[in-house]
Amino acid sequence: MKPTHFLVATLLLFSASAAVAQNSGQSSFFSTLEGGVKGGATFTHGFTTIPGQMVGSVQVPDLENKSDGIGLGYSGGLWVRKNFSTFFIQAEVTYNRFVLKQKGIITVDVNANPALANALPVSVQPGLLNATLNVVSESVLEAVDVPILFGKRWMDGKLRGYAGPNFIFVQKATATRNTGGVLNANSAVAFPQTDIPATTGTTNLLNRYEAQNLEVKDFTYALELGVGYTPIPCLDVDLRYAAPVGGVYKDKGIKGFLGIATISIGYKLF
Repeated sequence: MKPTHFLVATLLLFSASAAVAQNSGQSSFFSTLEGGVKGGATFTHGFTTIPGQMVGSVQVPDLENKSDGIGLGYSGGLWVRKNFSTFFIQAEVTYNRFVLKQKGIITVDVNANPALANALPVSVQPGLLNATLNVVSESVLEAVDVPILFGKRWMDGKLRGYAGPNFIFVQKATATRNTGGVLNANSAVAFPQTDIPATTGTTNLLNRYEAQNLEVKDFTYALELGVGYTPIPCLDVDLRYAAPVGGVYKDKGIKGFLGIATISIGYKLF
């Protein structure tokens, strides 16, 4: 099933559940069913190690991308919760925007980068000149999330704790990189250190021809856990954390960690 079809089906299920719940007050099943809307903010951080590869006859080393702060995004959607005597099950459909900020430094032979090699006044043999590049990137992933959470209540139902899988259907993924640095000096060929002007480029990470080994999966899954508090009967406040354990990139050689915190407010409709 396509993600959009899954979303429509789930929305219809939520609508039907709400209608039945309102018209079935005598039913014990629906009397413990809750549902509503929610919205909030996402806070994403992480690091990535991209393995080195051969470019022609030149070896490109590993690129260590470190966290460059917390990326701010958003989340919004629908939720439904079925309460049992000792636990509850909650399902959601949300649309989310995750922003990952990273930075890295890499030293490469100029022949590994056609743009650098072509900018030189003369061609040079591999091993004679290298460049140190500073790469600052911002990756944006937009996805439909479908978490299925199992939890427990305390304090007469006001405090909740829960955990479960989150199924992530990626709709859009892009990376914007700002790259600058220097061509390192080599006295053996009388080449002085030269600044490299900063350049910016954006890549569609769902397009394998653009992204190449950085292509992102269109479906993955995460483990999610969190706590919630209900200060008044119609309002939920939630704090949760998720880590994709299914991997984000199609290239299994790419290692790293991605963590997503979400703060949201939910309003109960039934």
